[in-house]
Amino acid sequence: MALYPQLDFVNNIFNSISAIGLFNNGTEIGAGTNYSRISITPADHLQVTSDANNYYISNKVQLSFAQATSDWGEFNQIGIFAGSTQVLWFLIDVPLRIVRANDQVFIDVGKLQITIPKNMI
Repeated sequence: MALYPQLDFVNNIFNSISAIGLFNNGTEIGAGTNYSRISITPADHLQVTSDANNYYISNKVQLSFAQATSDWGEFNQIGIFAGSTQVLWFLIDVPLRIVRANDQVFIDVGKLQITIPKNMI
């Protein structure tokens, strides 16, 4: 048995994250455009923190999508993908945003956050 099974569970999630994408109501945006997911290297892009009640996985650097060369459409969710096959793992709701040609989507430090309650592990 692991000394810290909760933290092992959280680290397994952390180390599995491989990409971030933009979604509108569960469908990935940008069909037929230059849109692409952001590849994630957990040790370089993410961090794990905690408080008395929760573990948090968040971005420790700004995440930047490519500049749109055409309209990508609107998004209201950020998708978290796991593994080399990039299986969709989480969808995080965000305020609705429209991406037009020449826009660039940034996720500021700490704004992408997965909360894992300690009492649920």
